[in-house]
Formats: sequence, structure tokens, C-alpha cells
Amino acid sequence: MDILFCSVPGTMSYTPVLAPALLKACAIRAGFSSTGIDLNAEIYARIARDPNYKSIEKFFKLQEIDPVIKDTIGDLIEYCGNKILSYNAKIIGLSLLTQDSQFFCLWLCHYIKTVNPDAKILIGGSGIKAYIAESDVSFAEILKTHGLINDYIYGDGEYAVVAYLKNNLSFPGINSNQWEPIKELNELPYADFDDYDLSKYDPPVIPICDSRGCVRTCEFCDIIEHWKKYQYRTADNIFAEMVYQLEKYNITRFTFYNSLTNGNMKEFGKLLDLICDYNDTHERTMSWIGYFIVRNSRQHPEAMWEKIKKSNGGLILGIESVVEPVRIQLGKNFKNEDIDYHLDMAKQYEVPLLLLLIIGYPTETKRDFEYTKQWFIDRQEKINSIPNLTVMATIAAILPNTGLDRKQKEYGIVKGEVPTVWMTPVNAISTKERIEYLNEFLALLTELKIPVSHGNENTLEVAEQEYSNFTRL
Repeated sequence: MDILFCSVPGTMSYTPVLAPALLKACAIRAGFSSTGIDLNAEIYARIARDPNYKSIEKFFKLQEIDPVIKDTIGDLIEYCGNKILSYNAKIIGLSLLTQDSQFFCLWLCHYIKTVNPDAKILIGGSGIKAYIAESDVSFAEILKTHGLINDYIYGDGEYAVVAYLKNNLSFPGINSNQWEPIKELNELPYADFDDYDLSKYDPPVIPICDSRGCVRTCEFCDIIEHWKKYQYRTADNIFAEMVYQLEKYNITRFTFYNSLTNGNMKEFGKLLDLICDYNDTHERTMSWIGYFIVRNSRQHPEAMWEKIKKSNGGLILGIESVVEPVRIQLGKNFKNEDIDYHLDMAKQYEVPLLLLLIIGYPTETKRDFEYTKQWFIDRQEKINSIPNLTVMATIAAILPNTGLDRKQKEYGIVKGEVPTVWMTPVNAISTKERIEYLNEFLALLTELKIPVSHGNENTLEVAEQEYSNFTRL
């Protein structure tokens, strides 16, 4: 086999990682033999049942090794390394979805190189750098310098990996932070999941890349710094892949790997029509979930909500803040009445929602904190009447190379060593106070019986640890 593509564990999710399946398809189309496997979900399924799960998660996210889990971590590394080597591939391509895979990747590469010093390892993905918008590839360079990997790919890898297989190491993004985004997403092949055991995912779902980038310019976001231009596959192209994957793998659920599903309203509307028509004529209907921006009722009329319902859609809404002036200033140019409209429509048409909130934005005051809590208290009945609504609240972070990062002086931001540690002296709100407020807010939602997605615990631990060293506050 010419190349094995493998996801590196670290993303705590059962959802299939798309990259190995998509890169495999690119390699095969170019005439190379390839396999794509998803070790991330497999390992997560194993550790999720472990009584020491929290300690294992800290190993991945905080690089801490509790003596209690030392043997478990060793077994995981050995298992993954041996499985990868069993394919006897000429090149081992490791995909890091996030930075949470870095520590495991380092040990995995060390194990592989120890067992087989001649193994050729290529790494890529957003996780080879600390944050998406950064051009710093020091992690990859360190691994390369110490002989733990042979090469790395920065940025979009669909074309770069084919160039690498053809020994064209001067192609943009290969061992360089200078890369070129894919210009035409419609030209990419359909992902090949033949090497995945899709029945083991909970629930079984097919990921599809429908777009990259975003039409908004939110100052906190690093996606728009990485992909400068929003790109969207045509509705016909996306739907053709959905039908293809459904017929091949007998799975009707789809998740769109993107930052924005409804960035191109013309194509989004057409895609809804195609899915609705399919669902009208088939006993087993399609369903999907994707990131969604809030617009006014004229742009998102009730007829659209009827189609979202009919197409079995689920929406991830980036609300960010319910304090209207704060939200508009950060780049989300819609009114609170638009949020209420979306909640009303979701209630009427039973559309599942995941509401994303940033708690403690730099321009928020303590008074804004109290307003946010009251906003949810006032809407408790409405929110609880929406089936499958969940709130995910995260602590505000100053991500490198974002618009917010560039406005430090304007906002009077004093930064610490990690993105979640900072303060704005003008508001006199410390990191500790924002952490306390977030915990208070999550407790309130629990009291209101509003479902909460807990994804903050390790982030908060990092902030709390670093805060004690933040002597400038």
C-alpha cells in the first residue's frame, strides 16, 4: 500500500473524522493505493467507559499523566502503533483534527519509529499547530527535527498529499506554512469510508464537507483568518454525494463539516428542496445537522423552516451573546427579536437546536452578565418547549491572529499565557470572575431544566491553573 491515512486520537467524539476517508479518496483518484482509518472514535469509545476517564482526558488535553493511568496510556499508544504498522504502508499519514491530539501524536510517532525506524511518517491537519489561525508550525518542526516524523502538510491537504505522493515536495504547504486553499470544492472526490466500521458510531452518521470559511467577519473567530474566502459546494454536488453515501453505506444521517451551512442561501434553499423531495419519495428519510447563522425573518421565512423540518434538519446556532450591542459589535449583526423568531420557528416546527454562547466577552460588563441570566429566565418556558434544544456555553478566549487579538489595545485587554486568561481593566472583570460566572450560568440553566452541553471543564481547569500565574492582574 502506498499510504495509510489515520486520525490521531484526542478529539473526544464518536462522530467519524472525515479527513482519512477524504484523503484516501484523493490518493486513489490519483492512482495510488490507500487505506483510511479512524482511530480517534475507536479510542474514544474505549476510554469513555474507563472509570479513570477524566484522568485520561487530562492526558490528551492538559498533557498530564496520572500514575493511575500510566499503563492505560501505554496500552493505547502500543495498540494504535501496532495497528498502524500492521498495514505495512509505505507512508503513514497521521491527521490531527485539533491540538488535543498533539501529545498522543508525539508518543505515537516515537513508538512507531522505535518499532520500525524506517517508517515514513507524514502529519497534517489543523492540530499540527496550536490554533487554526496561526502560521506557527513549531510542533511539526520539532517532531521533524527530532526524527519523529519525516514531513508535514500545512493547510488544505487534498491536493498537497497527492503532490507529496508524486514526490513534489515544493508544493505549497509541504514542510512550509505557505499554502493555497482548495479553489473548487466541487472537484473533490467523495470521501471513501470503506475502511471505517460505521455501525460502531453512536449514532451512525456520514460527515460531508459542504463549505469552508464563513460569510461573517466575527472578530473572535479564527476560521476566517485561515480560510479568507467562503466557499460552498453546489446543492446538486452535495446532494449527489448524500445519495451516493446513503446507498453505499445504508446510513441516512449526515453531519456537515463546516463553519456555515446557510452561507449561500440560494444553494442552501435548493439543497433543502432536494432533500425534501427525496424524503417525500423514500421510506427511509435523510436527516442532517449543520452550523447556521441567524438572520431576520425576511431572509429566513417560515417556508424555509417548513423545509428544514421536512428535511429533518438540526441547527447549530452561533448566537454568542444575548446582549445585543455586544453581539453586534463582535460581528453578529442581528437583533434579539431575530433570536426569538428562530426560537419560535424551532418550537413550531420541532427543529433541534444547539445554541452556542460565549460567556464573559471583553466588552461585557457585570451588568451584562445579569442580563444574560435574566434573558434565559424570561424564556424558560419557550426554550423548554423546543424538542432537543441544548445550550453550549464557553468561556471567552482571545485566539491568536484574530480580529479580537488585534484589538487588544483598543479594548484594553491584558493577556495571559493562554487564550482564556486575560482581563480588561476598564471592566475590572478578572479571569477568575468570568470562570465563576460561567459556572453560575451553567448552574442556572440546570436549575431551569435547560439542557447544557458540558464541554468546558478542561478549558476551565487550564484557565484556573494559568490564572494563578498571571501576576499582571
